[in-house]
Amino acid sequence: MHKRLPLIIFLTLATTALIVPFISKIVPTNLISPFFQGPDQTDKISQKISTTEPLDISSAKTISSLQRIPRYIVYNNDTNRVYYAKGADIRMSPASFTKLLSTQVALDLVPMEYLITATKESIDKVPTVLGLKVGEKLSVSDLLRAAIATSANDAAQTLADGAAKSVGINKTEFIYYMNAKATMLGLNNSHFVNPDGLDDQNQYSTLLDLSKLINNVQKNYPEILEAAKSDNQDIQKTSTHGFYYLPNWNGLLGVYPGVTGLKIAYTGDAGYSTIVTANRDGHSMVAIVSGADSYLERDLAAADLLDAGFLAVGLEPISINKNSLNIHYKEWGDLARKIQAEIKAEKGNN
Repeated sequence: MHKRLPLIIFLTLATTALIVPFISKIVPTNLISPFFQGPDQTDKISQKISTTEPLDISSAKTISSLQRIPRYIVYNNDTNRVYYAKGADIRMSPASFTKLLSTQVALDLVPMEYLITATKESIDKVPTVLGLKVGEKLSVSDLLRAAIATSANDAAQTLADGAAKSVGINKTEFIYYMNAKATMLGLNNSHFVNPDGLDDQNQYSTLLDLSKLINNVQKNYPEILEAAKSDNQDIQKTSTHGFYYLPNWNGLLGVYPGVTGLKIAYTGDAGYSTIVTANRDGHSMVAIVSGADSYLERDLAAADLLDAGFLAVGLEPISINKNSLNIHYKEWGDLARKIQAEIKAEKGNN
C-alpha cells in the first residue's frame, strides 16, 4: 500500500489598518496592534490561565558535574522550590519549547477533532519535518502529537495557521495572541515571533519564564501532556492524508522511571535542550536543560538533575548511564533507517 512518509532529520539537527475594538483588562494596552483584521480572540485565550508563585530560587546551587551546561534548572513542582540552577534568568533562544505556547493558543481556538489543511506556506519548514503535502487535511489531534512528540515544524506551523484561519485571524494576529497569552502567564522576559521556535533575534525566553509556561500546560492542557508522552502513535493513512511516523525524541521517556514528558528542542542558537517532567513516590520534578552540545550530554544532564531533585526529597537516585541511553538512540537510528529505506522505495515506484 502506498504511503506518504515523513522526512525526519534524525539527530541533527498586517496589512490594512483596522483598529480592534477592545481593551482587555488582562492584556496591557501597549500590546494591542492597530493592524488587526479578524475578530477579537482575547476571551478564548484567557480562559485557561493558571499563575503560580514565582519559583523559590534563593537557595539553589550549581552542580559541578554539569559545568559544561550553560543553562539548567531542577525544581519541585509541588513546592516551587529550586534545588539547582544555572543561568535560569538569562535570555536564550527557546527553540521548540515555543511549541508549548503556540499549541496552547491553537487549542484555545479549535477543538481536537477539527480538520486543518496543509498549505504551501505551512509546510515550507526546516529542519525537523513530517513532510506534509499541500492539500492534506489532518486533525488537530494528529498535528498536536507531531508538533510535541516529534517536534515537527511543518506540523506546528500548519496547526497554528489552520487554527488562525478557523476563527478569521491572520498569521500576524496569531503571533500577537501568543505574546498576549505569554503576558497573561507572567512571561515578562519572553517574546515570540513564530510558532515553531526557529531562531530569531526577537524570539527569546528564560528558564524561569518557561517554568510558568510549563505550569500552565500541566494545569490546563491535558491534550499537550498526552501528546508529550505519546511514542510511535503514528498518523494512520486516511482518505485526506498519508501515513506518518511519530517517534518521540525525549531521550528519558521510557528510560528514566516516572518520566512523563515534556518537550525537546534544538536550534543552532539554543543547542540541545530538553524539558523533562517526572513523578516518583508522590513527588513531582521538572528539569530543564538548555545549550548542551549533544543529545547524550543533554539527556545525561537532565537525568542528573532529576536525581538531584529526588535526592533532595529523600529518594534514591536512578543513575542513568550512557549504555541505557545508547540503546534508546539505537532504536531511533533503526527507525530512521527504516524510514529512509521506505522513502527510497517510494521514489523508485513513482
